[in-house]
Amino acid sequence: MVAYRSTKQGEGITWNRLRVFSRHHGGIGKKEAVARGGTIGQGIYFQCDCKSEPSRPDANSLVASVLDGDVSCMHIPRVRIGLIFNPSAQGDKARNLQSQLDSIADECTLMPTEGPGHAEDLAKQAVVDGCEILVAAGGDGTVHEVTNGLVRHPDGLDQVALGILPMGTVNVMARELKVPLDFEAAWRVIRRGYSQWIDLPWMELQREGKAQRRCFPALGGAGLDARACELVRWETKKQSGQLAYITAGFRAANEQMPTFRVQADEHVIESAELIMMGNGHMYGGPFDMFPQALLDDGKVDAIVAERVEKWRVPQYAQAILTGTLPELDGVHYLQSETIELTPKGEKRVSVQLDGDAMGVLPGKITVQALGLRVVMPQSEM
Repeated sequence: MVAYRSTKQGEGITWNRLRVFSRHHGGIGKKEAVARGGTIGQGIYFQCDCKSEPSRPDANSLVASVLDGDVSCMHIPRVRIGLIFNPSAQGDKARNLQSQLDSIADECTLMPTEGPGHAEDLAKQAVVDGCEILVAAGGDGTVHEVTNGLVRHPDGLDQVALGILPMGTVNVMARELKVPLDFEAAWRVIRRGYSQWIDLPWMELQREGKAQRRCFPALGGAGLDARACELVRWETKKQSGQLAYITAGFRAANEQMPTFRVQADEHVIESAELIMMGNGHMYGGPFDMFPQALLDDGKVDAIVAERVEKWRVPQYAQAILTGTLPELDGVHYLQSETIELTPKGEKRVSVQLDGDAMGVLPGKITVQALGLRVVMPQSEM
């Protein structure tokens, strides 16, 4: 059970607007309140206007009022826009989250997550409940989870458009779609509801000893890049943002990197230490890593480095800033509908998808052409 609360003043009384998601709803008693809600998943969403009680002023007490049968509630039609967010997120943007969500609470159904992976469950159920636009409020990891929840329902990709409220560290997908990084401006884009179809890349990989297939709307990688994602410290990420990934990259570069084989159509690279893949131009933030990429060309763009040598770090950095990384010796630029990655030797080769460590090789990348509908500013593609 989780809740979200906003307060307002009226006629000398403080009222609490409460959105509650409860998996355990049963008999409802009487209380001076007006509640509106719709079913979501195994529980129920309520929005209530309740008089505050001096002895129970916090949101949890109001939640208890609903769960204990002290609030009278009646259903209204389901809202068209669902918004998935992490109520326990931290960092500067997350600290402003509650007040920002207060301002749009009447325009959408707020769907707070309860832990890792829960966004997927919420997204799948939102399809069942008739959601038309599902918003991922967070970074690329949240976008990743919400999208993988949509694909778990057979009608998810056809029925629901993905919206993004960028609140993460890097926000690659939002940048790619030209979604404003400002909360209010991004919400205006979502409310307008303009959407287009883009490609949806997929990767088959190994996770906890089992084969798994996941989509990645923005980016993926294997080798040194993914190992850096494994080494990112959460505290450093929240304090320093992108610097956390750079620091982790230096730590990863001090390790002996395993190698893997890359095959993209007829192009074969027998030994590589790094592959970075993108659905669009952006990678790692505002860096234009894939100059030939299109979101609707049915292909994944990839940069493959045969070796990553520490003495070349200044050269790599300059090439990333200028968009000339594919021009360096030992670096290859690929565009393909299918890419196969096979580890060489017994050492594990890490995989990351949308900036989060996800598993290990072997892996196979494919593209679902025009598989995902995204909300974006009009005429950005």
